[in-house]
Amino acid sequence: MHSIPLLSWLVAPAVSHFVVRRWLVLGYLALLTGLFWLSNGSLYTKVFYALVAFPALLALIQNPRRLGVLVREPLLLAFLAFSAWLLISLTWSGTDNDPEGLAKRPLYVFMLFASSALIILEDRELFLRVFRAGAVLATVAALVNLFLYFMEPPPDWRLVGAGALRNPLLTSHVFGMFCAYWIAVWLARDARQDWLPILFCLPILAALMATGSRTPLMALALMSLWMLIMVPRRAAYLVAAGIIVVVASFLAFPELLLQRGVSFRPQLWTDALHQVGQHLWIGTGYDSSFTFQAEGLGTMRDPHNVELAVVLELGLVGLLLWLLMYGFGLWRCLSQRKQPGFQIASAMLIYGIGAGLTEGSSFLSRPNESWFLIWIPLSLVAALSISQRALDKR
Repeated sequence: MHSIPLLSWLVAPAVSHFVVRRWLVLGYLALLTGLFWLSNGSLYTKVFYALVAFPALLALIQNPRRLGVLVREPLLLAFLAFSAWLLISLTWSGTDNDPEGLAKRPLYVFMLFASSALIILEDRELFLRVFRAGAVLATVAALVNLFLYFMEPPPDWRLVGAGALRNPLLTSHVFGMFCAYWIAVWLARDARQDWLPILFCLPILAALMATGSRTPLMALALMSLWMLIMVPRRAAYLVAAGIIVVVASFLAFPELLLQRGVSFRPQLWTDALHQVGQHLWIGTGYDSSFTFQAEGLGTMRDPHNVELAVVLELGLVGLLLWLLMYGFGLWRCLSQRKQPGFQIASAMLIYGIGAGLTEGSSFLSRPNESWFLIWIPLSLVAALSISQRALDKR
């Protein structure tokens, strides 16, 4: 008897308005910045459940037609196909983890896609402002972490960061995405004062350098080349400046770039490719364990390449669906390359691809640092695409 009044209350416009414009917006901001101020990764995941996943599900229940809008997005359809194949692969996976827990992970990512789309369909400018607010807070976090870093330098002089950040490499994933964002904002002229993006970028770039990781530098270089397609004139200045900085750094401090060589990557990749051939088409199943040998390094469990991790676990079928997902995203960005939002989103997407070429194996996990390379950029592209399609229909 009480179910009908409760249902009426849940779908009331005021409640729907609160869920999307307040609850989800707060959750999205927490997702972007939580690793800086939460104490550990477990708490970060719980915050995601409470402030993003649950309200996104509630918003879809309040307005089921939104779900139909979401699943008409090609990038999201590719993700769903990839997720379906991943779930099927659990039937032959040798994982030691609970299959039911692993099966929930695609749902978490879907809720990220849903939350981004729900906010942007409600208010496009609000969504973009929230993302910018997260980037501003990332600059503040970079300044705080640099202060702590210089006040008490770590033994190896590599910045880890406060909060839930765990090691220099993972820290570089988070700061790297925000660095790519501010550079892209400057390239796209998407700020009232042209100097502001540079001002906000510099502390993040300094924190990125303090991590000691070379992967972000390679990813930023790849992003700069991509932006020659999106915004040719400004990107040419950026590429020229980057070349000058690299040459000057090499001449002044060659050991910074050369002292660690190629960090055993070719040996790890060769061993990984050999193992790919043993289960070429379907892989060994999601969350399978691997070991890789590199002379002088010993045994490693990480292939240090996201695409290699995908093909090892999900085979060529999974890799094709993975590349299809990125292909839809990049094609959409190219087709809308005159719009600043797509220019910025594509820069972040390419940055994540570049960083994943030499680091990472966790391509589908609970919310953590890898989401800043993969799922947050992809969800931004999908949200912009869904919003643009809705605008085109008006």
